[in-house]
Amino acid sequence: MLDFQKIRNKQKWLFGLIAIPVIFGFVILFTPDAENWLFGRGDSGMEEGAYGQVDGVPVTREQWLNARELAGQTYARFGDSYVEDKIPDVLVEMKLLEKYSINVSQADVINMLNDQIAAAGEMGKQMHTNFSNLKRRDSETFIRRQQHFMGVGQLRRLAGVGSGLISEKEAAIQYRKDNEQYEAEAIFISHTNYLPLVQIDDAKLQAYYTNSISKYRLSESRQLSYVTFPPTNYLDQAAVKYYALSPEEKKALLQSCWPTDTAITNQVEATIADLAKHVATVQTNEFEGMAPEAVQAQVQEKLLTTGVGLKAGLAVVEAYNAGEDFQHALRQTYDAKPGLDTLDQVALLQNLEVRTTPPMRRDLPFVPGLQRMTPAQVFALSVTNALVSGASSLSSAGNADPYFVASLKKITPARDRSFAEAKPLVTEDYKKAESIKLLEEAGEKLKQALKDEKSLADIAKENNFSVVKLGPFGSTGGAIEGLDTPILAEDIRAQVVNLEVGATSELNTSSTDNDVTDHEMAFLVKLSAKQAVSQETYDKEFSDHLKQARSRASSSAYTAWLDAKTKELYRYSLSVQAGEGGTVTVNKKPGDSMNYFESLEIVELAAKPAPGFVFKEWDGLVRQGKTNGTNSVLVINNTTITAVFAPASEGAK
Repeated sequence: MLDFQKIRNKQKWLFGLIAIPVIFGFVILFTPDAENWLFGRGDSGMEEGAYGQVDGVPVTREQWLNARELAGQTYARFGDSYVEDKIPDVLVEMKLLEKYSINVSQADVINMLNDQIAAAGEMGKQMHTNFSNLKRRDSETFIRRQQHFMGVGQLRRLAGVGSGLISEKEAAIQYRKDNEQYEAEAIFISHTNYLPLVQIDDAKLQAYYTNSISKYRLSESRQLSYVTFPPTNYLDQAAVKYYALSPEEKKALLQSCWPTDTAITNQVEATIADLAKHVATVQTNEFEGMAPEAVQAQVQEKLLTTGVGLKAGLAVVEAYNAGEDFQHALRQTYDAKPGLDTLDQVALLQNLEVRTTPPMRRDLPFVPGLQRMTPAQVFALSVTNALVSGASSLSSAGNADPYFVASLKKITPARDRSFAEAKPLVTEDYKKAESIKLLEEAGEKLKQALKDEKSLADIAKENNFSVVKLGPFGSTGGAIEGLDTPILAEDIRAQVVNLEVGATSELNTSSTDNDVTDHEMAFLVKLSAKQAVSQETYDKEFSDHLKQARSRASSSAYTAWLDAKTKELYRYSLSVQAGEGGTVTVNKKPGDSMNYFESLEIVELAAKPAPGFVFKEWDGLVRQGKTNGTNSVLVINNTTITAVFAPASEGAK
């Protein structure tokens, strides 16, 4: 069994075995600005009592921050906004754990660690590498978080029994339904079958072009010129900084670069050349057959670009500083004389390489060469505001993204293509449109055949179509054997699952490109047979299906239960204040407290200026416009609304 003190003092890496869900928090929460970094904003200016109320008791700042941290661990993958929305749920969970006397001890966490370690196998060695540097505070915080999460697990079980329970029979019925296999026959017709029948001439194309001229308009395009500052260009400067590090700083960096080399810290006084010789002797497989110069270059790059914790690599910092210097010089020159060639001129003076993006439109998914930018950012630039710069924050996570400075280089205005210029596109579009019309005519014949109750085989024979055999395939997704157009798989499946064996669907039309208004294909499908899941498969898979079904049902039941509890117990803080020169009347429902309100409650406000003053505006999110003195607030978070008044003489201006 594990001893807690040993884990804390000697084997902190073991926490990593169950820390995967909270790695994000471990990495960043122990920095001075972690609160703002993790959640995009801080609440250092909020007063006690401004964080809402749970079961009639105001939430403290410490409770709010703890709940925010825990919400981040659970919901970070859904985005910061979702995390903020879930904080009240976590606060209510904390209250319910207290109410139902659910207390998870440190020993409970350690026992769970033992179970995880026993099942981890080789993973333990990997976690030793990743978590060997955890500090005492980190491990204690981890224990505290795990106590909460394990307590919530007990709370889930408490709430999930009953409405969340699924009987084995119910799960079996659903499993057999989901795993039933279908066999079908289908007739497919495509507009491409009719392309050879389309007659075209210039008059028809000209008419089509005239009616669709906006379709052939060339949108505005833009180009950027830019300079990048890769860390590998600054290795010499970084080497100087490396030699100036303290022994402890060098030790931390060496461990970060080569964590599996237990003797690496003995090289704190070595030159980079001697360090390369040491690394080459330890990692013989990686450097076997390489020239000493190549080994040294590779070791130097790793040493000088690798970060330690949240601190960026030395060369990354040097590159960042160089980029900042260039950006400052460019800004000064640009402010003195704005121009689309300013960046090129300044870069030429500093002997820096300038690159130019290809022309790009708004609908491009990224900016070629600068994928951290978006076309929306490019199109927000103007001739008088043409500069933009970017760099990952100075953290080890940013090493792959060099600092860049960019400027608007060229604007090509939007214009209409001439008929001659657009003719190839017009011809292609016209032929497609006409072939779809012919497809629709053929489809009407098929519909009539269905009304006449003809069989699928007879319909195919009369219209010279082929009958395609499909399946077997399932109802819940995946490819359909025999289907040559995979994009139609879900359309086919949606029809088949609603048919009786031997029945034929109505004629269905589908688009196979992004233009859903084009019916490029049509099909009829007949359900030939259904196959029940085999007993062998059922025996093999049903046990896991039952566990998953019950887990989902229990989770759903818990979510609904927690939502109801949050609505019952949590109230948002709404602080309504009046500035100098007036008062505010708050119209509350019976039972509402002075400052706390239910979610989505509408609170009516009325601003009343004092003699000699006029109402000016509301500072905060109100519903009827900021200058309407009689107003209302929709309570969706903790917020402050202030009525601003002004002297009557000033307000009349």
